[in-house]
Amino acid sequence: MSAFVNYIGNYISLSKDLAEDLQESLQIDSYNKGHILLNEGRVCHRLYILETGTARTFYYQDGKDITSWIYPEHLPFTAWSSFLGGKPSFEYIEILEDASIQSITSSQLENLYEKHPSFERFGRRLMEEQLHFLDQFYKGYLFMTAREKYDLLQSFFPDVTLRVNLGHIASLLGVSQETLSRIRRKK
Repeated sequence: MSAFVNYIGNYISLSKDLAEDLQESLQIDSYNKGHILLNEGRVCHRLYILETGTARTFYYQDGKDITSWIYPEHLPFTAWSSFLGGKPSFEYIEILEDASIQSITSSQLENLYEKHPSFERFGRRLMEEQLHFLDQFYKGYLFMTAREKYDLLQSFFPDVTLRVNLGHIASLLGVSQETLSRIRRKK
């Protein structure tokens, strides 16, 4: 089974028909490191999951590249506000390692929700999980020290420093690369 189907199976029981319809809806692509999957100003119509590789979302503020999140394998990702709102994205999505990605469009998801009402539970649970994560992460994040931010990131993505450019990690944490190096030395 695919990474996407396995991920959904964590939330709901998949009937044979739903699993088959879902598998038929998925698009599988391979991308090289550095590929920009989505540019700012474009509407993101796809929900992605990495089979292999890593990706990040980022934006520019005052000409500076700011990483908003880093995604490892087996987690869904997209430019959430664009995907859910159908509006142009303020973010970019970049592939950080050669990657194999499965994706599905928002309209395909809607069709599956209509055809398989039990599948809507997955959509609700996914959004609840994302909202919970964002609420927990960012409310606490505002009051955390740089060390605590780094430890939290490592709890979500233990081998992040082995796989992702340290500049992207520093940007995500809101610290300089020098501060990140000091944090890592004290580990």
